[in-house]
Amino acid sequence: MRDHQAVAPYGLVPLPERPMPAERLQEPVLREGTSQHRLLAAHDQRIPGTNTGWIDITVRTLTPTFVGATRDGAPERSLTIDGRPALPGASLRGLIRNTMRVLTGGETGPVNTPQLFFRAPAASHSDRRARHVMRRLHRQYRDRGGAPSTPPGTSVQAGFLRRDPAAGSWEIRPLPVERPVQVRLADLREDLHRFPGLPEFELPPHESGDGAGGYVPAEFHGAFQYLPVVALCPRVHGRTVAETRFWAMAVLPPGEEPAFGHREAARDRLRERWIRKRAGAEQAMRRASGERARSAARGRRNDYGRALEGIEDVAFEAHECVLVLTGAAGERKNAYLFPTATDPRRSLPVPAHLVHLVESADQITRFQARNFRSDLPGAAVAGAEEPDRPAAIRPREGGLARAGGEPVWYQQSEGRVVSFGRSGGYRVAVGEFDPISRAVPEEVHTRARARAEGSGRPPDVPRALFGDVDLLPPGSGSGSAARGRVSVGSAVCDETGDAWMEHPLRVELLSPQRSCFANYLLQPVSEATWGQAPDLATWSHEGDVRLGGYKVYLHRHDTLPASAQRYAHLHPDRVTEGPTTRDVVPVRAGAAFHGRITFANLTDAEVGALLQALHLGNPAGGGDRHDPLYAHKLGLGKALGFGSVHIAPALYLLDPAERAASLDPGAGVACVGDEGMQKLLDAFGEALLTWEREQSTRAGEPVPGDWREVRRVEALMLAAQWRHRLPESWTRVMGLDEFAVYPVLPDLQSRFAAHARAAETGAG
Repeated sequence: MRDHQAVAPYGLVPLPERPMPAERLQEPVLREGTSQHRLLAAHDQRIPGTNTGWIDITVRTLTPTFVGATRDGAPERSLTIDGRPALPGASLRGLIRNTMRVLTGGETGPVNTPQLFFRAPAASHSDRRARHVMRRLHRQYRDRGGAPSTPPGTSVQAGFLRRDPAAGSWEIRPLPVERPVQVRLADLREDLHRFPGLPEFELPPHESGDGAGGYVPAEFHGAFQYLPVVALCPRVHGRTVAETRFWAMAVLPPGEEPAFGHREAARDRLRERWIRKRAGAEQAMRRASGERARSAARGRRNDYGRALEGIEDVAFEAHECVLVLTGAAGERKNAYLFPTATDPRRSLPVPAHLVHLVESADQITRFQARNFRSDLPGAAVAGAEEPDRPAAIRPREGGLARAGGEPVWYQQSEGRVVSFGRSGGYRVAVGEFDPISRAVPEEVHTRARARAEGSGRPPDVPRALFGDVDLLPPGSGSGSAARGRVSVGSAVCDETGDAWMEHPLRVELLSPQRSCFANYLLQPVSEATWGQAPDLATWSHEGDVRLGGYKVYLHRHDTLPASAQRYAHLHPDRVTEGPTTRDVVPVRAGAAFHGRITFANLTDAEVGALLQALHLGNPAGGGDRHDPLYAHKLGLGKALGFGSVHIAPALYLLDPAERAASLDPGAGVACVGDEGMQKLLDAFGEALLTWEREQSTRAGEPVPGDWREVRRVEALMLAAQWRHRLPESWTRVMGLDEFAVYPVLPDLQSRFAAHARAAETGAG
């Protein structure tokens, strides 16, 4: 693997320029004079030349699988029906439809909110690659002509957001200081004991001394948010130590005058801080490799040495502030104090659409919903008359206060606010429009096509088989909606007690969002892609970007010795419970589920498409059920290796005339063997190959000799490989530090080829 190459438990299957139209699978019936409208809507009659029947499926779990959840106060169990583990029909239907969409290049659309966000430039990164990418990103923002929702690349400032109830407008009053004052959480916890009536202030694990690291417990913050305090800040002027004016060495209850003891305690903390800083400078001086770096470290050491010599002369200023806690974040060590002495004559207007963005579902986190309740007012700000408290202080849990001031960080341009949020690293909108729709080919993007053509647009294969609300053309006399000709039932396990894992697993079901542009956008791959200063495509390129493709998860399950306990490290006794963890009880590997798919009026090629979505690249009938060539992914926890399943189908076709002439339940039912299923699979493959050859010729690209050589299909089959899957080390979830340097995720073909080369040389 190359430098700055991403690893991930998923891959991207390239998008086509246009979907394969369903009529390509329906041509034999359409040629006989049956209209497509009749074929899609004739649920009450049999269409000559089509097939009706069902497919019995056996779904065998190759890894633990967790689908749905039933809550009973205990760990969440995978879904059950009548006490037996089950795979719901909706999940199986989604699996089949999505596989068919990828196979045929079907329409797609965003599943999350259309607005995308970036993190604001709160701090620079030490990595050269990260700095280069962020500089380019900020320059793109600046060059966009000052769009209201984009940051201009200036520094992030802080102030109080207020709403004028009479005018219904919003403004931000800047802080009277350059930036918010910070206080160490450990010092804050110690000082809060002076405040009457408050619960214990819990520290994050890494501050409380257990050495585990982790998250600030969000549940304990509500009582302290916007707490009025008096901050004691040192008044220091110097080249290095001047930053101490932005730190509080102690906090006091409001109205309490700082006494001699308070100032001396603050002085002791300042002394400890400077001693640590001086020791750090001395260590940096010893480790410095060049004279320039050594000289800079020596200068910092000398500055702190002189400051310590004059520490008895340091004066402390008292500022009335409110305490601001910015939410759960790894390794959080400090809290913020916002001085309330704002000048009401200084204010910046805030566009209403920015307020709407900040209050959108994509921005409000679980911490915000818990700690900014609808009955919690904003902070009291000096120099402002407080209106009567409105009935609804916040329109929703986590929304912005309509009474008082909301402490925020913001960026401004030409006297107006262009972005703001509740922390220094708040997220800013990529643009005012939907960037995803511009990154997907127009004919593939569902929403774009629906707007342009309305109902009755030519259906792709998944819509034609599974139905849609706007499938039929206008004026058809029956409305635009048509239910699908394929129905998927739930699959139920025969076992009960033995089907579950022996103990619950404590997991985090997290994944990067679409804003992770290095992974989700097509990148200009060259030697510079893997270097220290890559020119990556980001969402801010607007119409010049292309989505990498359909997202598919890979199988990740290394073979272990019989004595090894694969998921012992996820036992609840070994994993600290946190705000993003869940205790789940999956179905164990090796459990078998039985279900049925029924269909009506499908052509041979359409039945073949349905079978192909079930078989993937396995032989007719499914092949080896315990160690198949290909397998599907189903349910939650795919990134953890959960949800690898093998599907073995058995096809049954009905003869309506023979069935109507007999009372025998088995009359007119024919079980189709492997040879018959292969003919149906070939009918689909031939129709797909004909379509892809036409598209390749049209685009001036190499014409595939077989439908499996289509790059999209080839990528899907690589992702579905079970027997020759990538090892877990090549499909792991990257950490935040790895994401921070913007590694690029190669296409699936490149990843599997790289692993093959590594295996040949013994390096992988």
